[in-house]
Amino acid sequence: MEFKDILKEKASYINKQLDRFAPRCIPEELSNAMRYSLEAGGKRIRPILVIESAKAIKEDVNVEDFIDISISTEFIHTYSLIHDDLPAMDDDDLRRGKPTCHKVFGEAIAILAGDGLLTYAFEVISNNKKLSAEKIVKVINILSHNVGIYGMVGGQAADILPNFKDVEFIHLNKTAKFLSACCQIGGVLADATEEEMLKLKNYGINIGLAFQIWDDILDEIGDEEKAGKRLHKDKDKNKITYPSLYGLEKSIQIAKDYVEKAKNDIKDLKNPEFLIKLADYIISREV
Repeated sequence: MEFKDILKEKASYINKQLDRFAPRCIPEELSNAMRYSLEAGGKRIRPILVIESAKAIKEDVNVEDFIDISISTEFIHTYSLIHDDLPAMDDDDLRRGKPTCHKVFGEAIAILAGDGLLTYAFEVISNNKKLSAEKIVKVINILSHNVGIYGMVGGQAADILPNFKDVEFIHLNKTAKFLSACCQIGGVLADATEEEMLKLKNYGINIGLAFQIWDDILDEIGDEEKAGKRLHKDKDKNKITYPSLYGLEKSIQIAKDYVEKAKNDIKDLKNPEFLIKLADYIISREV
């Protein structure tokens, strides 16, 4: 089986769990908006990273003990996409080939849907009864640090400020730290040593940087129909990207270098095979 098919199989499993844990609330319009965005598709890389990072440390981990934590990372990712698509941010009409949340439910409900998913994620994590309180606190600390002002939120802010030109800071914070957090959470759940935790952390950073650079490249040369969203946005907004700074050829090489670093980071773990293949997959994406 090709790796992309393995990834689809794992994403299908995550989708079933999303339906199991997805929030249901009143008003129904808010519930519908959250579920609409959760069900819009995607590769489910973040929850998969939590599971596979744990397995890289301890192959026989019981995924059911922490599937709720894994799924919560997708709640947070989806919140970030809803907000990122808003007119005040990237102003996108399409996400994965479907109208964005604010186009279907209006801006106010879209903002609240994002807020709801973010806060609900931490409620789900803290409700886990199968793990120790110490592990839950570590998970919350890692996740909140890396998706908040010292990670994704900080990176998003830098990305929309026209005078902020440090593209590596933007990529590191906007994308890489969240992916790294997912890897670190997997390590916590599998009782990784400090050395193993550092390897997972660095792996996540390096695949995250490669992932975002590859997204910059695809924004330049990708196929809009396959991507399911508007491309060439960065160039239209005169944003600083790796291709704009270094050109396509050098940007591709930089992404490849990050992937090699990522693979080297985790090659000595007990079960690194999936994570190694995932790193290679990141720079093979057509969309």
